Amino acid sequence: MGYRIGMDVGGTNIVAGIFDADGKLLRRSKTRTVKSSSNELLEQLASLCKELLTVEQISEELLISVGIGLPGFINKETGLVTAANLPFNDIPVAERLNVLIGVPVTVENDVKMIVYGESLKGAGKAYSHVLGITLGTGMSSAWVTNGSLHGGAGGLAGEIGHIAFADIPYVCGCGMTGCLETVVSASGVARQARDGLAAGWVGLLADRFPSELRDELTSKDVWQAYMDGDAFAGQVFQRTASWLSRVIIPSVALLSPDVIIVGGGVAAAGDVFFEPLRAYVSENLHPLYRERLLIVPTLLGEDSGIYGSAEYAARQRIA
Repeated sequence: MGYRIGMDVGGTNIVAGIFDADGKLLRRSKTRTVKSSSNELLEQLASLCKELLTVEQISEELLISVGIGLPGFINKETGLVTAANLPFNDIPVAERLNVLIGVPVTVENDVKMIVYGESLKGAGKAYSHVLGITLGTGMSSAWVTNGSLHGGAGGLAGEIGHIAFADIPYVCGCGMTGCLETVVSASGVARQARDGLAAGWVGLLADRFPSELRDELTSKDVWQAYMDGDAFAGQVFQRTASWLSRVIIPSVALLSPDVIIVGGGVAAAGDVFFEPLRAYVSENLHPLYRERLLIVPTLLGEDSGIYGSAEYAARQRIA
């Protein structure tokens, strides 16, 4: 067994890491994503691999695989990738990188790789059945059971952010109205706060973001206002937890996970989000589920994806 590289490719940054045969992270790097064209981004990814090998003084012949997680859809039959916020539109990313790098390349959805990494090396490593949810710009989830990632038909399992509810009035980027991710994602938290301020809520958040600055408000600003004593900001996170519980409760009944791992910008809010989330879920679950279920934040931070993609690619090579 040789070395493997994992990458988490986002619309803003790329995090990459090189691991030894035992899965130990030797070195990581973070750089801005080149988005001018698909060719330039592919060249950037190939260069990052070679840089990691060079800095660690590892021969290219000892690299066995490269795994990449990115925000998009991967056609399992054709290998074509269409990615949000990246210049990939029906691009055979794995095939082209295989030529550029010279080793097998595996490409998967970034959320699946984040959850896979957490299930192996992070908050889920002690458990067999792991449900992971990310609340970033959008919302998605993945399910890992006994070390195996469940993709479902067409690889579409986990898109719970696009379950629609009648009392959610927002139009989603997917074209549907009422998608859960429009209120529980990081951008959804900011949207809730902006609407509340427009409706007349007062407090620190209103003082800091008058109408002319309201478009600049982020979920982090909502959290900071809560930390500084803004009651309305706390209510936004409680409402977010209540909405999220609507999909967690049936998911638990269907899958019976040992642990639910929640990551992304909203999860960074901490107790103001997790305490009401646990309470809402617990109140509406059968005791057989409630007594054993854990709901926790991610452990690996922004490295979850590189752990997951590196290990997933290495296992695909062996399989």
